[in-house]
Amino acid sequence: MYSIACLFLGLSYAYFLYRKEFLLTAKKLKQFLFIIRTFFITLLAVLLLNPVVKSIYKTKHKPIVILAQDISESITDSFALQFLTQISKQLTDFEVHEFSFSDNVSKGFSSSNNGLTTDYSNLFQDMNNRFANQNIAGLVLATDGLYNSGSNPLYDNRINFPIYPIAQGDTLIKRDLSITKVLKNEIAFLGNIFPLEITLSAQQCKGENIQVEIWNKGKKIHAQSRIISTDDEYQKVKINLLAEDVGLQHYTIAVSQLFNEKNSRNNNYTIYVEVIDSRYKILLLTEKTHPDVAAYKNAIEKNKNYTVEQVNIIDFNGSFEAYQLIVIFGIQKNNILLTQLEKAKVPLLVFDIQQNSNLEFTSFFNFKSRGGLEEVKAVKSEFFSKFTFSPELLNLIQYAPPLQTPFGKYTLQIGSEVVIAQQIGMQVTSKPIILINETNGRKLAFITAEGFWKWKLYNYANAKNNVAFDELFSKLTQYLVLQEDKSKFRIDYKKQFAENSNIYFEASLYNESYELINDKEISIVIQNEKGDEFDYEFSKSPERYNLNVGVLDVGKYTFLAKAKGSKLIRKGSFDVRAIQLEQLYTVANHKLLFQLANSSGGKLFYPNQSNKIITAIKKSKNNFISVSSKEKLKGMINISLILLSLLILISLEWFLRKYNGLI
Repeated sequence: MYSIACLFLGLSYAYFLYRKEFLLTAKKLKQFLFIIRTFFITLLAVLLLNPVVKSIYKTKHKPIVILAQDISESITDSFALQFLTQISKQLTDFEVHEFSFSDNVSKGFSSSNNGLTTDYSNLFQDMNNRFANQNIAGLVLATDGLYNSGSNPLYDNRINFPIYPIAQGDTLIKRDLSITKVLKNEIAFLGNIFPLEITLSAQQCKGENIQVEIWNKGKKIHAQSRIISTDDEYQKVKINLLAEDVGLQHYTIAVSQLFNEKNSRNNNYTIYVEVIDSRYKILLLTEKTHPDVAAYKNAIEKNKNYTVEQVNIIDFNGSFEAYQLIVIFGIQKNNILLTQLEKAKVPLLVFDIQQNSNLEFTSFFNFKSRGGLEEVKAVKSEFFSKFTFSPELLNLIQYAPPLQTPFGKYTLQIGSEVVIAQQIGMQVTSKPIILINETNGRKLAFITAEGFWKWKLYNYANAKNNVAFDELFSKLTQYLVLQEDKSKFRIDYKKQFAENSNIYFEASLYNESYELINDKEISIVIQNEKGDEFDYEFSKSPERYNLNVGVLDVGKYTFLAKAKGSKLIRKGSFDVRAIQLEQLYTVANHKLLFQLANSSGGKLFYPNQSNKIITAIKKSKNNFISVSSKEKLKGMINISLILLSLLILISLEWFLRKYNGLI
């Protein structure tokens, strides 16, 4: 339809141009010029509509051959580089790609074998990603058949091309004693026992009496003897160690080096355990004895994370800041230590409020005593939600014996929360039995009643345990000791990294309202054990800061981070631990290579069979030229031949009109 319109346009234009051209007397010339003008205008109009021409391009591709060199530490010979280079030069009819691999895959061959792990599955995935939907004639794999990372290559369903392994390494079993595996907890708590399970492998060591030792900070902390009874033996050694120091602890496990043992690198194994001091120190200050004190202390001491120190007020001469919670009971209001306690920032739990009602840290509620004591029942406040109460605890609160509390009037200020309220008769009042408050970041709790020891006896009489009673004071204590990090400058990082891992830091800055900001520059200085310092600058993200240090050498590092233009600093330490996987096994696994070649349609070769490898690749079923077709759409206005034709037509018409005096 558009073509007819373009033709009509061309005819109309030519008609109006030549119908009154009286100077042109030759009829045939006039007709010829008419045709040229019609054709020119028609073609020009068509081109302005931008029609496209579809064309198909065919490309021939040579079959691909991949040459992969294992550069892990378990490869002790160096012939693979020369051998693979020689093969690459002879495969002239193929598209050859050269790679080296261990834990990662890199282009090109390498002259050094320093890879920390061997991962075949990563290699196969990388090859599939690079050469997806392309014809791979074969993968020549120079390796020893040992892998210690990734999945078993025999079960990798991504292999859709023949593999031609070149078997490296020695398969002869030598005299060797090694530590093959150590199972342990990543974290241990200070003062607790944590287990180790060490797996020993002994080859050709029958009858040997060996020694297993564990060292920490240059000190031998454990030693035991073992006897090897066969020439091919695995033993599991279970050891319990005491976590004595806080921080990331290095434990070196060593077994005896035997006479004529070829590989001694696998006789030592280093593990890392983060020892955390999660125990909270609680100071219990008393001036008189009371069964409620014993009941509270017994309840929280069952939690191994709490260390309770009970001291008479007369004997205390330490610092309040050394504790995470201070509990006071029955202390006279004129004691000088109470004045110091008012200024401390440590969370506080106060029993016997009647004798301490004038302290400044009780200013968020007032109590006016009217003399005497009254018995009250307890009821959980329906508005309290800082921590939960189990059904057993709620049942205990409902049916436990009444408590005694001073008779008087309570006035609560804004911010105070009643945990357990007083019930007098059938009426639930707003008077507190347990009350909490947080002032200037300091958590405070007050217990205005006594007689909780009766609750403990009642709980045991009915349930044959004190679980519900212990829950009340455990949860109250936990709420008080857990403090939110209120620092305005924070650094998030891992405490340990593998030696081939990038080391990342993340930083956060807060303003006075604890809103995230990033208007300052943050620098960090990292120092190794030798005293060498490395300076870095954090990069800014929308709200936080990030830093990728890269890979560092094995060792212990400390750091100091600063927010420029402020006094904010953060210190810390981390460790870069060695990867020992490549030292564990040194006997080549050619059986795996044979199975891998057989399952993929390839064949196993040895270093002296280069010509046979090339022949096998050329006979591969994948050795064929592949042809790919590509459809391409091109606008006619972009075809230079058509534009040249238009130029010739208009030039010819112009010449004839000029020659005949029409111009």
